[in-house]
Amino acid sequence: MDREKRTAKRIGYIGEVECIGEEIAFLKTRFNDLSTSGVFIDSMTCFSVGSVLKLKFRINDILIETMGEVRYCMPQIGMGVRFIDLSEEHREVIENLVEGRPTGPLTLPPAAAQNVLSGNFAVVSLFDIIQMLDNSRLTGALVVNLPDVSGEIHFNEGRIAGAVSGELTGMAALNKFFGATEGTFEFKKSSQKYERTIETTNNTALLLDLLPAREEDDIFIR
Repeated sequence: MDREKRTAKRIGYIGEVECIGEEIAFLKTRFNDLSTSGVFIDSMTCFSVGSVLKLKFRINDILIETMGEVRYCMPQIGMGVRFIDLSEEHREVIENLVEGRPTGPLTLPPAAAQNVLSGNFAVVSLFDIIQMLDNSRLTGALVVNLPDVSGEIHFNEGRIAGAVSGELTGMAALNKFFGATEGTFEFKKSSQKYERTIETTNNTALLLDLLPAREEDDIFIR
């Protein structure tokens, strides 16, 4: 497994996963790290190391079913699972995703090879995504596509530097994405830093500052 972890190319890809095992009959949670050799599953509750699980998850609209073995656990964070009997067809689907090639009827954007994180807001919140990017100190653009609005949030070394949505920029644009519960996102890395249109020293504090404005908007709408 250690050798596989060194050689298998991985990608940040968030989705829902179902786990069935002996210790815990059924666990539905999410994963955020994927390769042809295994997956990292987010969970406050973990199966014991060595446990064999039945896994079910989707890559775009393709259902992946395979057995997996828990290789390591991080208490209250998650567990690394190695695929045991991944079919050649499903291995190809995952490999195509990791390499940025088409995975089936739905295709990835041409720039997917530069993407390190993608998923759906129905599975993960904007706050969690921003935390991941902050922890990884990544520079790039989080492309947001919601039912009624789209745009980008820009990051310099993990810190929010700006946002754009149509003619809106800065905090006005960022506020449009706040509280998203549906729609998709993908993060595109950049070698160049973005011009700063939002001044902040802490992403969490910035998002908390948006709460009063959001609550006032909701009251006005009602």
